[in-house]
Amino acid sequence: MASTLTALPARLPQLPPRPPPLQTPHRNLNPPTVNLALSSGQPSEAASLLAAAARAGDLGLGRALHRRLLRTEFLDTDAVVANSLLTMYSKCGHVCAAHRVFDGMRGLRDLVTWTAMAFCLARNGQEHEALSLIGEMLESGLRPNAFTLCAAARACFPRELFGLAGGVVLGLVLKTGFWAADVSVGCALIDMFARNRDLVTARKVFNGLIERTVVVWTLMITRHVGLVKEGKEHFKSMQKDHGLIPRMEHYACMVDLLARSGLVQEALEFIYEMPYKADAVVWKTLLGACRTYKNIEIGEIAANHVIDLDPQDPAPYVLLSNLYSQAGLWDEVARVRSLMRDKNLSKEIGLSWIDVGNTIHEFRAGDTSHPQAQEIYGKLFALIREIKDMGYVPDTSIVLHDMSDELKEQCLLQHSEKIAVAFGLITTSAREPIRIFKNLRVCADCHSAIKYISKSTGRAIILRDSNRFHRMKDGKCSCGEYW
Repeated sequence: MASTLTALPARLPQLPPRPPPLQTPHRNLNPPTVNLALSSGQPSEAASLLAAAARAGDLGLGRALHRRLLRTEFLDTDAVVANSLLTMYSKCGHVCAAHRVFDGMRGLRDLVTWTAMAFCLARNGQEHEALSLIGEMLESGLRPNAFTLCAAARACFPRELFGLAGGVVLGLVLKTGFWAADVSVGCALIDMFARNRDLVTARKVFNGLIERTVVVWTLMITRHVGLVKEGKEHFKSMQKDHGLIPRMEHYACMVDLLARSGLVQEALEFIYEMPYKADAVVWKTLLGACRTYKNIEIGEIAANHVIDLDPQDPAPYVLLSNLYSQAGLWDEVARVRSLMRDKNLSKEIGLSWIDVGNTIHEFRAGDTSHPQAQEIYGKLFALIREIKDMGYVPDTSIVLHDMSDELKEQCLLQHSEKIAVAFGLITTSAREPIRIFKNLRVCADCHSAIKYISKSTGRAIILRDSNRFHRMKDGKCSCGEYW
């Protein structure tokens, strides 16, 4: 494998010019006033505070620090401070602000700067721009490090970019000497190939790694969703061929693999045979699959275990209620809801939000409080009519109320993520992806509808729910229906 790949060029293929960053009016989000004494002689203190804000994902604190830094010379003279600010905006998902910092660092840019910006773009749905940026970096004479290569591999997750640049990224890994030697690069490559269904090459990368950590084994097992036989072989190989004792994380991955593949009975038997007592996460994984595959008997078993392990978690009640409602067992739905009331448990309210013009716009299901509500719903009604003509069928089975299908469709129409997408379509430039955030897992109906909307409008829509990022474009989602 290495002999054929070392012949690949060490440059990324020529991509169309990266568009300039979107110019949006800068309006503050009223971050809290923070008493931050940044003395002119302590840039390390500023960098540490920015790093703490990045770890916490605290955009308000990060912006307060940024304002204080503008009173010093740090951003013009200290690359570490400027890089920390860029990284903070990147980890908070604020691409425009990160780009403004990057553009202002022309005299300070180092490898950390280029890599941080590439990661920011790659993780926020701008993979094409990330690859273009890495290409610029290579042309400037800088040699990529492991983090740069991980960013490049992540940028190749979309299939069209994988076909264009995936092989070149692997060639760069070989030429720079990181092949087999760096676990993080190995994981990034495995993820890149597996997401694009090239499991043969993913396995070759895995076999070539000198060190195989928990993360590496977990990747190889979970990336075989739908390929149960191969996933089982990897799991058995850990102990049989490599003398590694599987940990709880690996057993949880196997339960996930079996359950998501529809083998809920086998997943239950696997849990009973585990050398560890299954935790609540494992049982919730099985319960979620029982809802998908409509297995009430095993769903009840899983729900009871979750309740025993975590009595204050409303999730098993909600999932079990979903399972009963799918089967039309409305008396059981009422019983579960009564139990939740008796225990003073409530489902977390679903919220979706979008950042437009540096202002956060938040929506709840059926929200009519926004000043542009009439325009938003007009757009949403038009979208639903259009995607129905394309084949979209509302999934009314997820509505947990005994009502007519027409009313169930109305409930689905008013989900917060659909409202946020409609708002994004009428307020953002056609050249940029729409970025939506949701505090809960996106429902199956919204996932389907937004895929159709991405195809009908020609827009890339990036939805970050409680489980993962979903990048939807041309009617397809980067999750491969696995979330």
